Amino acid sequence: EFRKLPINHRSAKGKLEVCYTATLDSILLFICLPMLVKKITIYAMLDVVKKLEEARSEEKKPIIQSKELAETFKLQDAEETLDNGCSCLKPCHWSKGKPVIVSNVLECSSDLSWEPLVMWRAFRQITNSKHDVHLDVKAVNCLDWCQGDINIHQFFTGYINGRKDWLDWPQVLKLKDWPPSDLFQELLPRHHAEFISSLPYKEYTDPFKGSLNLAVKLPDYCVMPDMGPRTYIAYGFAQEFGRGDSVTKLHCDASDAVNVLTHIAKVELKPEQIAAIKKLTRRHLEQDKRELHVDGKVVEIFHQHSGTNDDDLSCRPELKEVEKVTVKQENSSFAGEDSLDGALWDIFRREDVPKLQEYIKKHFREFRHIHCSPLKQIIHPIHDQTIYLTMEHKKKLKEEYGIEPWTFIQKLGDAVFIPAGLPHQVRNLKSCIKVALDFVSPEHIGECFRLTEECRKLPINHKSAEDKFEILQGKKLIPMR
Repeated sequence: EFRKLPINHRSAKGKLEVCYTATLDSILLFICLPMLVKKITIYAMLDVVKKLEEARSEEKKPIIQSKELAETFKLQDAEETLDNGCSCLKPCHWSKGKPVIVSNVLECSSDLSWEPLVMWRAFRQITNSKHDVHLDVKAVNCLDWCQGDINIHQFFTGYINGRKDWLDWPQVLKLKDWPPSDLFQELLPRHHAEFISSLPYKEYTDPFKGSLNLAVKLPDYCVMPDMGPRTYIAYGFAQEFGRGDSVTKLHCDASDAVNVLTHIAKVELKPEQIAAIKKLTRRHLEQDKRELHVDGKVVEIFHQHSGTNDDDLSCRPELKEVEKVTVKQENSSFAGEDSLDGALWDIFRREDVPKLQEYIKKHFREFRHIHCSPLKQIIHPIHDQTIYLTMEHKKKLKEEYGIEPWTFIQKLGDAVFIPAGLPHQVRNLKSCIKVALDFVSPEHIGECFRLTEECRKLPINHKSAEDKFEILQGKKLIPMR
């Protein structure tokens, strides 16, 4: 309106001066803000480290899970090693995009049980007529990745005792969004409070007042996205079947996340069921040889029963101890080993992502997804969330491209911190209840921007694009086009 006035008009001149000054201030702020944030972040994190070091004398302080895993993630050096041989969460680890494991986070909590039937009873006590619909839930069958309705009590009974189909193949189910993350606090208030109070490094993870959690620093007028907490409840077995395994397929998150294993249950397989599984596995191998082709040639299919040995699983020095655990798990009986806990994680380094994507583009026809059918195409190797790399595929990835993930087993009470943008996959070794919470740390805000631009190139109806846009647009990190 002022631009349309004569150039020498007093009002126009005054208002334009204000506008130009404000624009200049905005430009200077845009240039200086990263340096300012970095400086503030360093001081804040040094304060966090000081508090953590003061807490070392406490009896039940959360610690990094064992010296072995600390070495696995290269978290130790002469300046960062604690008296007990463990490492604390120092700025250099997180800023370099390395995952961190914190053990025993549930030891400081109360005696509230995460048993599935206890959660179910607590849920029923809270549930009223408005929420009756949540007694029937959506569950995904990990064999064909189709979902259907199931009564929540029936699901939890199978969580403890197991389920099988008419061919005696284990029916591995995972709950889809139960309870809904936006109703978690309302439907399970005690469990919600327990989880929040048990989280370590609250400067990052506190969803209400974390000093290093950028998600809570937004103005009130910003629409907050769904950051959780959310539960992941699924069956699981130690043996890798090749089909129907309880897995979270390869993907990466647009924000940082912490994932806590709150409960595990071991399901025993009967001898007749083990015999049926072995018979069906041989049939699956024959079917793979018939169906999985690339350029007219039969793809070399690897199965766990094909005679691999420990010597084949060479790895980097820092992964050796963890890999030994994995090999033992893979060669164990169907009944599983008592020493194995909840979930097997693979997290890939950020610098290895291009080679990982190349491998998937080359071999994607060797994988199955919906209706257990071979993949016909991929839109994005990671964001499609249709790929799970088995032990043999990880071996081929190592041989062909020279890369491999950080591999470790998440035990009961472990909190796994995953930096934004790191591709990762998970396989349950037992029935597991995991609770996860998203947060946004200053160190990885640049990765959020990068993922935003990456997701802009996905089709508009791509699920991964929708999920990531919700986080990034909701935080008003950058404007949507």
